[in-house]
Amino acid sequence: MVKSRSSLYFLLFALIFGFLFSIVVSFFEPKPKDIAASIKIIDFNSKWIPSTPPAKAMVKPWEVFIAPTISFRVKNIGKKPLRYVAFNAVFVRKRTEMKLGTSYILTLREPLRPGEISKEIRMTSDGGYAGSSIKALKDNPFWEPVVCRLYLAKGSKFLLLGTFDINDTIEAN
Repeated sequence: MVKSRSSLYFLLFALIFGFLFSIVVSFFEPKPKDIAASIKIIDFNSKWIPSTPPAKAMVKPWEVFIAPTISFRVKNIGKKPLRYVAFNAVFVRKRTEMKLGTSYILTLREPLRPGEISKEIRMTSDGGYAGSSIKALKDNPFWEPVVCRLYLAKGSKFLLLGTFDINDTIEAN
């Protein structure tokens, strides 16, 4: 009986400690808006690259599949280091507003101090266009321009950092 009572006290203590610890951590963790205000996207580039389709059945063996890719750097314009920042890129057809694909990445594993610039971050869409060849895709009259909506992802919140046009340049193998 004494042993079970001490186990119960230990469990109760652990639960209370865990609850209080999570409150303290969340209190000191930066808010998504503060993180977004500390991020400046620089050196943004985009192009289309040969890629692997999300489902092999989508592309016939004689076709090629291309996907939009973006690359950029982050400059910390805030007052605190940035660490473990996640980005979500949503690639959308410009005219029809239909989603083409997405890409998600957790980056900045090492602290990015105020004023510092990150290494290049590269994100490739999981969706794209298929065609008989790169030339056929370049000459397609129904080609629809694409934009990338780049979001900061923090927990279940997504804050738009910017909307960027995807360059029509297609990189061949």
